[in-house]
Amino acid sequence: MTDESTSTESGPRILTRALLEPFDAPTGGCSSVFDAARHIPRTLADLAVPRPGGSSLRLTDHHVRDALAPPDFATPDTPFAWSARTARRALGLAGLRALVNGAVRSPLDGVTTAIDDAVRAVRRGETAASPMDRWLAGLPPAGRAAVEAAAVTWATRLWCALDWSAFEEPPTIGRDHWWDSPHSSLLALRSRAEVRAVAKDRSGNPFSVHLVVLGGARRPTIRSELSVAAMVEVLCSPRSLPPGRIVGWWPDSGHLVTLEIDRLALDEGVAAVARTLAVAGPVAGSVAGSAPADYEGATRAAA
Repeated sequence: MTDESTSTESGPRILTRALLEPFDAPTGGCSSVFDAARHIPRTLADLAVPRPGGSSLRLTDHHVRDALAPPDFATPDTPFAWSARTARRALGLAGLRALVNGAVRSPLDGVTTAIDDAVRAVRRGETAASPMDRWLAGLPPAGRAAVEAAAVTWATRLWCALDWSAFEEPPTIGRDHWWDSPHSSLLALRSRAEVRAVAKDRSGNPFSVHLVVLGGARRPTIRSELSVAAMVEVLCSPRSLPPGRIVGWWPDSGHLVTLEIDRLALDEGVAAVARTLAVAGPVAGSVAGSAPADYEGATRAAA
């Protein structure tokens, strides 16, 4: 994993280059990554079996960070609650998605539309309304304005951080991938990315690349977090478009880290899950796989 700081080069060009620049395919070609991953589903299922009480775990980067963080980086375990901070990612992504698709002309327009749609869904009694939608609908105008400001700031920073003209194909905005173990109902893993796109190796073969927006301080668990995401991408991806790279980016500092997805990254992903399961207590989610409202919120508010 490479670790880069800002330079005299403009911010959008630094981040875009880190995401899209050609890279060396894994030794043995793209099939080698998929071949290396063949044993992973069974290994992960075996790790999940002995969990206390037989409860299931829908594991995210948040679980990995909390379980593996050294004492100096530990954060208090507080119940999830919707706020301007926890809602900004979901609303910011909705606004940015509309902007990239050409439906709106600015992050402000996109976020405003997303909030209006959420409130309208609740007032119409639509079954698709989410817990966040219901929370937004219950806010007074001043509270909703504060939420909008936080989401617009979040979306604008991401919008200004990339050279969008450099993408040969329109990128996918804010799609999280879940991998459900085919061998055990006790485990599911998530890979989140704010931007997913296609880049090429030096031979011209396509690979998927993934930008992850990071929050908080730079931390020693970041390689483990990104390695789990890399592993999930390999398990979920078609052989025609293997995952090649994940870039983690802290918008507050402009700092970024790059992880090339290879056999080593997969091994580290398995090890990180094993260590997380070893220390994790009873977790959100049910054996049947449904997620309660606060867990759904925590998932959407990851960044």
